[in-house]
Amino acid sequence: MYLIRIFFVFSLLFFSCEKEPNPNTYANNYGKGTYILTDNGLSFIKKNSSVVENQVFKTVNGAMIKNPKSLLIYGTKLYIVGQDLYSVNINTLELLGQVGGFSNASGCAIIPQNRAFVSDKDESLVKLVDLNSYKITSEIETGTNTSPSFIINKYDKSFILNSGNNQMYDSTLVTITYKDNLIPLADFSGNLIIGKNPHSAVSSGNVKILCTGIYDINNPSNNTESSFYNIYPTDLLINFSKDLSGIYNAKNLIETASGNNFYFTAEGGVYRTNTSVTNINSIISINTDVLSITEEQYAVNDSTNAWSNILYMNDLNNLGKVYKYNTTLSSFVDTISVNGNILDITFK
Repeated sequence: MYLIRIFFVFSLLFFSCEKEPNPNTYANNYGKGTYILTDNGLSFIKKNSSVVENQVFKTVNGAMIKNPKSLLIYGTKLYIVGQDLYSVNINTLELLGQVGGFSNASGCAIIPQNRAFVSDKDESLVKLVDLNSYKITSEIETGTNTSPSFIINKYDKSFILNSGNNQMYDSTLVTITYKDNLIPLADFSGNLIIGKNPHSAVSSGNVKILCTGIYDINNPSNNTESSFYNIYPTDLLINFSKDLSGIYNAKNLIETASGNNFYFTAEGGVYRTNTSVTNINSIISINTDVLSITEEQYAVNDSTNAWSNILYMNDLNNLGKVYKYNTTLSSFVDTISVNGNILDITFK
């Protein structure tokens, strides 16, 4: 009997010390679909659905995104740039990690060895983040009084655009080499003078950069036209450049999946141009500052479907509205309503 009592006591101690199971369970309710970031949080539309789910990050994680700015999907992760950098499981939206230490985080690019570059506009720095420990491990200067913003990868380098503003414009891009064969690096490796206030870029083939120019609504006499640059990524030389005649305040450069057309926003609406930028056309007269592109299937008739590039854009005169524009049909095909001012749109 004494031995039984001793065994019973030890059994109680053993089971009372066992680690309690994690009460949080995360369902695979997300993944493929459309992600819309607003100043009120994250909205989601599942692929092949029209149902908008608002505040999905808060619903899953019980917290708001602080000062949200932009989105990036890489592999199975959704990265949200805000006051901090948030790493989120794309299928469940579970918050995997959060990195602070930024004064004004802007752009983000994921690089090899599970790392990220995050531009900090107010500190003229690009900060290297270890996505295993979720800590900033080093900093790379982008130039005195610069405002690094947009980041895009090509080959072994990240290209960082120093965006400037109307009061103090910038005209530089810098590169940071992030690998040498399999060796992880984070080394400043070059800079180049291009057009005033470079804003966005695409990287199929060479690196193509759209420069806003100067656009000052209070002093129009200061305005300069936007410009386009095509850069050889290996040796950082300019392949060709072009001033965009009559185009001001150009931003948000995107390209079709085939790479045969570019789209961008500017004063007057949304514009389309070819790869040599020899033919620029205004296609949509709408006041917008967010533009994204994806391919979607649409019904040609009752028995036939086809695929088209679909532009998603906000309407600054109608906050909370996202318009879908079918480039094949040259017409709007849908309107999406979300909560808040739209900041970014991306797709999985």
